[in-house]
Amino acid sequence: MPALRLAGRPASWLAPLAAFALLAPAAWADNVTLHNGDRLTGRVLHLSPSTLTFETTWAGELRIPRYEVRAIETDKPVGVLRERSNRTESMTLGPAPAGQVTLSPEAPGRAPVTDDDGSAQPGAPVPAGSGQAEAAAPPAVTVPLARVRYLNPKPEESGEGVSREGRVTLAGTFVRGNSAGDRAYAEGDFEARALDWRYALNAKLNRERGDEATTASNWLVGGNFDRFIDERRFGYLRGSVERDRFRDIGTRAAAGAGFGVQLVQTARAKLSLRGGLDAIDVRRIVGPDESWPALGWGANLGYRLDTWPAELFHDQQGFLNLDDPSQVTLRSRSGLRVPFASGLTASLQFNLDWDSQPSPGRRSGDSTWLVGLGYAW
Repeated sequence: MPALRLAGRPASWLAPLAAFALLAPAAWADNVTLHNGDRLTGRVLHLSPSTLTFETTWAGELRIPRYEVRAIETDKPVGVLRERSNRTESMTLGPAPAGQVTLSPEAPGRAPVTDDDGSAQPGAPVPAGSGQAEAAAPPAVTVPLARVRYLNPKPEESGEGVSREGRVTLAGTFVRGNSAGDRAYAEGDFEARALDWRYALNAKLNRERGDEATTASNWLVGGNFDRFIDERRFGYLRGSVERDRFRDIGTRAAAGAGFGVQLVQTARAKLSLRGGLDAIDVRRIVGPDESWPALGWGANLGYRLDTWPAELFHDQQGFLNLDDPSQVTLRSRSGLRVPFASGLTASLQFNLDWDSQPSPGRRSGDSTWLVGLGYAW
């Protein structure tokens, strides 16, 4: 028979393509079976008590409610954190009856121990050179899938290590011609999280100059430390220092403590609220200095959209003067971030600084719209 021809060329190039198609599933050989009978092939990224994050070649990352998952199988070891366990184990998930999973240790050299219910589980590795004979790998065990609390847990979930993330955003303009002006804005955020604590640092710098006269010049540095009482509630310490020459603020320092709650913390959404007492000290450039106790609050919201690779965010801090409740100070950041390449992001952001009792001759609020580029890690 003559060779199959496409577009006037022999189809011999189909052979390596077919070989690639046969080999490709090896890199995507984890399987998830749902309660409705659907079977997905891809790669398990993360499993939490509420959500399975699963990566596929055809739809990218999928976030599947855990109650929809009937079975999970992996072709390579993943990090497994079981209930009533204080360490992550490297294990392969194998086939088992519906609602269960078979756990196989990654490698030999682990002495088997017993689980809380008497069943076998992998033990700690035998140290090299210890003189102890390496034990054979313990047998695989079948347990209810519900007893697997996390797969590939984050440090703040397992209590092993610390996770860190940060972001830097820049915006600016440079105008020359019939008018002249420059504007530079930069802000940065850094957060570290462990099982029982987290801390966050933030800073921003803004400077504007038009027609050879400076029209805005301000900066702020702040941070907070949170100590978790349980999975949701925490106590905190926070502080900040800022300067804004055009609002007659030589320095404004705030320090306080209180309690907060992490209402939502998932791969897609986060929401935390906090409230407590703060001490405010304002040193004016022209006007009289001020010091007062305040009722302070804060809110932090982030939400990743389903249909578009973007994140909505809102961060707010406020202070109510307890000596004069008519005096309220507020600062907030709200907007949209869109990742587009290897940690790079584009952002549309609205900043608001509000003081109900500004210095004479100053306005209460300063609002700024920003279109910027950033980098996140």
